Amino acid sequence: MKNIAIIGAGITGITTAYQLLERGYNVSVFDKNRYAAMETSFANGGQLSACNAEVWNSWSTIGKGIQWMLKKDAPLLFSPKMNFHKARWLISFMSNIPNHKKNTILTAKMAIESRDEFKRILNKENIKLDLEEKGILHLCDNEISLIHGRKVNKWLNEAGLSRKEVSIDEMISIEPSLNLKNFVGGFYTDSDMSGDIHKFTMLLAQACMNKGVTFYYETEVKKINHNKKQPIISFTQSDNKHKQNYDAIVICAGVNSKFLANDLGDNVNIYPVKGYSITLLLEDRDRLIMHHMSLY
Repeated sequence: MKNIAIIGAGITGITTAYQLLERGYNVSVFDKNRYAAMETSFANGGQLSACNAEVWNSWSTIGKGIQWMLKKDAPLLFSPKMNFHKARWLISFMSNIPNHKKNTILTAKMAIESRDEFKRILNKENIKLDLEEKGILHLCDNEISLIHGRKVNKWLNEAGLSRKEVSIDEMISIEPSLNLKNFVGGFYTDSDMSGDIHKFTMLLAQACMNKGVTFYYETEVKKINHNKKQPIISFTQSDNKHKQNYDAIVICAGVNSKFLANDLGDNVNIYPVKGYSITLLLEDRDRLIMHHMSLY
């Protein structure tokens, strides 16, 4: 039976560990934090939103990025300061603009399959994570965004996602608390949902541990190299240095994946985006509504 190491105990690392475990591998997970989901997966908004599958590679994104450079309250800020890493990433980003439609459809298909797999895991492991299955509503405040939304909606429908354009009256029936004076229309995906990504990752990590996955928490991976037979992880735990051979390594370390992969000669062209996630509890007389808003 092959031994596989996973570097990173966030949502990607833990779900990867679970999938490999189901396929019969011996799995070890390394993370520098005290337990799982302590970085990007800690306070994420937790949307399971196949409706957001449109990729960013478009000329409109480039145009908005340039405009937002001059705004202090920009929803996404791209610093004009350049280095080799950023320049290389930007060239790769722009080279994929012609694939905007194709990549959006492929991403949507992957999102739909991932959402189905997620529900399977929840049922199999009996995981409860405050799941809200109320769909996701996109609002358009001008005709240009509405026209663009219709184009993207066709791509998402082509991928197999049930997403439809809704009128102002339909939007109010879906969410009566909305003030839609400044909006012209929107789109609704009833199959999308939201939940506590931190809780899910923690509970799935515990399920993995119960099934035999070995976790190395508070462990810093210093280097990965290869002895022409197997990859070797050099790591530090409790100030003690160790080395361990594995049959394969999966790197799920977020933006740090680029630097770890460099040790093996792999180019993982990742560049970080800073995000903010806000959860608001809105009380009214008859119900308690939880709204998730993620800003990137």
